[in-house]
Amino acid sequence: MKRILLLLFAATIALLAEPVPLENISSQEFLEIIRKPLRNHAWGEFTGTLQYKGQKKNIKTPLHIRVTFTDKSMHAQITINKKLVYTLEQLHYEGKKVTATIERPDKEEPFSIFDLGVSPADLTFSFLYWDFLEELSRDSVKMQDCRRMKLAAPDSDDHVIVWFSAKYGFPMEAQWFHKEEKKPWRTLEIKGAKQYENGLWFVKEVKLQGDNWKTLITFDFASMNPIGE
Repeated sequence: MKRILLLLFAATIALLAEPVPLENISSQEFLEIIRKPLRNHAWGEFTGTLQYKGQKKNIKTPLHIRVTFTDKSMHAQITINKKLVYTLEQLHYEGKKVTATIERPDKEEPFSIFDLGVSPADLTFSFLYWDFLEELSRDSVKMQDCRRMKLAAPDSDDHVIVWFSAKYGFPMEAQWFHKEEKKPWRTLEIKGAKQYENGLWFVKEVKLQGDNWKTLITFDFASMNPIGE
């Protein structure tokens, strides 16, 4: 079984057949490439640790993700604390609005994944499929030139601004905003991203942060395999 180091949200970019220059194409073309479904059906497994620090509690729990990708959907099973299982289905049919549904366990004790500042959809980067509003001025993250895209939440007046590497298209940072507010209520940061010779990516850490809380997701293993292996 061939193991490939990468994360869920890297799969779309990593498995493109040919490198595509991204710096100067239009906003819509850029996002179309980023959102491009996998060329081949595949399944993956990812393990790590989720650590939450808040005002009243600090929690550290193991994280286990199983996921299946097709050209039209993504199905994920996310387990925390070795027993709380969340299932997520995302449909991304061409020409139709992306939909994501989450099924929660009957009993979420002693805590839920949402108590730790995380939505299962964060781990699949579903917000990259939100409706495009506008491209903002370029910025830099960790000395990398970035294109900034403003995307609209599907079920509210909120929006997210995503910093993408202008060269690679990889998401580096994201900030969520409530309607008309100028300060983000939630941020996400990618740490330890490394591209290998075969063009695939491995991400070591994902950091989420809000008012008076921080969550660090650290990955120690990732694999991606064609369906059937």
